[in-house]
Amino acid sequence: MKNVYQLLDLKGQTAIITGGAAGIGLQMSYALGEAGANLVLASRKIERCVEVADKMSKELKVEILPVQCDVTREEDVDMLFNEVMKKFGKVDILVNNSGTSWGAPALEFPVNGWKKVMDTNVTGLWMMCQRAGKIMAAQDYGRIINLASVVSHVGALPEHLDSISYTTSKAAVAGLTKDLAVKWARYNITVNAIAPGWFPSNMTARSIKEKGETIRKHIPLRRFGGDDELKTAVLFLASPGASYCTGVILHVDGGWISV
Repeated sequence: MKNVYQLLDLKGQTAIITGGAAGIGLQMSYALGEAGANLVLASRKIERCVEVADKMSKELKVEILPVQCDVTREEDVDMLFNEVMKKFGKVDILVNNSGTSWGAPALEFPVNGWKKVMDTNVTGLWMMCQRAGKIMAAQDYGRIINLASVVSHVGALPEHLDSISYTTSKAAVAGLTKDLAVKWARYNITVNAIAPGWFPSNMTARSIKEKGETIRKHIPLRRFGGDDELKTAVLFLASPGASYCTGVILHVDGGWISV
């Protein structure tokens, strides 16, 4: 029987985190790096990735590869995996954290806003899953963790969130996660999702500033998520200890989904 340290140990593994240099992505990158995984920080903004990689490499005893990647561009996704395989020779963990939103009332929502969100949150995420899945299937091991949302399973009052494309995209992520979990179980690939509630970030900053008190009153714990409250969630799902968990949507939302 393995002890808990062995079950959570990621030493020697390679983890890709999209959007891993900022916000909740940075929090999750630290979690995996602190557990021993070598990290690939991928983002459209390479300068931020390089800056964070330099800082983290001084704090953690792991290798960190910053890569510029727009997940909506197939050529960028292919280049990312080519660089990762050249550097590390494998992909053990993929965290699909990159995402975007577009705010507008549903009756007035523009088609270009809809397409932009879907291209990033669904199509880009799917391309990342498929590329990683091919590598993981060949090596008979993999952990894929998608970022869904508390709004994956419930509607959102416009007083809380007025972005029909975002809520729809995150529901799609939850469905994709469950379907891939079933389809890829035979390859020893687990596919799970984390569904965060309200965490302060660049994406949520405006909503929290304008609607913060209204949102907070709806959260049973009466506060937003903290700087380290996603770390153990992503570590668990990425770990050897989660080998019998697949198709799970793990809510980290202060109780929002239970209201």
